[in-house]
Amino acid sequence: MQMKHLFFFLVLVAILAVCFSAGCISNPDNSDATVTVTDAAGREVVIPADPQRIAVSGSGSTRLVAYLGALDRVVAVDSQDGKTTSSTDLRPYGLANPGLRTLPVLGTVKGQVDPELLLAASPDLILKSSSGADLAGEADELTAKTGIPVVLYSQYDPGTKPEEFATNLRLLGKVLGKEQRAEDILDYFAEIEGDLNNRTKDVSDAEKPLLYVGGVAYSGSHGFYSTQPNYLPFRYLHAVNAAAGTDTGVGTTENAKIAKEQILAWDPDIVFVDLATLTAAGGGSIVELSTDPSYNSMKAVRSGEVYAVLPHTSMGANYETILADAYYIGKVLYPDRFADIDPAVKADEIYEFVVGAPVYSQLNANVRNLSFTKLEIPLL
Repeated sequence: MQMKHLFFFLVLVAILAVCFSAGCISNPDNSDATVTVTDAAGREVVIPADPQRIAVSGSGSTRLVAYLGALDRVVAVDSQDGKTTSSTDLRPYGLANPGLRTLPVLGTVKGQVDPELLLAASPDLILKSSSGADLAGEADELTAKTGIPVVLYSQYDPGTKPEEFATNLRLLGKVLGKEQRAEDILDYFAEIEGDLNNRTKDVSDAEKPLLYVGGVAYSGSHGFYSTQPNYLPFRYLHAVNAAAGTDTGVGTTENAKIAKEQILAWDPDIVFVDLATLTAAGGGSIVELSTDPSYNSMKAVRSGEVYAVLPHTSMGANYETILADAYYIGKVLYPDRFADIDPAVKADEIYEFVVGAPVYSQLNANVRNLSFTKLEIPLL
């Protein structure tokens, strides 16, 4: 009797072993697991627990995905991210990930998502940058048409709205299973900001020259009149920005157009030129400083104190470039306090950590190799 029971037991074990190996009995399929997240619009969205195919929409929408080191999962991008070329790209994340330019696009204009194009890409979910707008209804409609969940998030400059930036980066970290990487990025930015602060916090007012940055991009390229009253590299260095506090007339101090007469009245000691200006109508800031007698008469031009910095605005603010520019400006203003810094090397250190590759040389080539140089402005 015992032998009979043993026989049946062994047969059962053998059958179970075959079934496990053949898939008759399977473990729960993790690919079907879901989680619920609350997106930037306050919507509760059910998404795959481990999404491997991501579509992204919105100008510069892949930036935060790049920060999280998850661009390998992106299968479709916004039309803006698909338009650039390697020789014109000013986005560090784009230069570090050239394959983005070859991916299918989701529409023909910025922020547009064509349901058919979305379905053709077959993503697990779509990350859509809301840029602060209320797109909840549009997102719900898109999901209703395609069955693909839409997570809305907002892009904020970590220098001007750090809490909002952190909230949205952590949201994407949760969605993509990159929570630790999100914290690493936040810690790194705080570390860099702290270093800049520590190097310059005790500079006396008497040592601080009056500064102006011109040619800053905002919805396109502009001339010398375009600046930022809250230009972050100046702020992090405790420097004196001639345009600080300027009312832009639209309730924001992010960008301002300054009348020539006002710039001349300020007559800054040192001028920095954002090289986004190179593509402005008429040649931009460098041409203006070289050919306009009024600008050419400024103290900074006459004394040879005109310097070039990398463009930080391209499809939104590229914060890593803001930090790289701050180190260069610090080196210009206070060489003794930045004696250990080679700005190009520091830029690549920042780029490699944040976007995954040292792209300073390519970025510099895309602005005619003028970044981090003293500009030779001919005197009239």
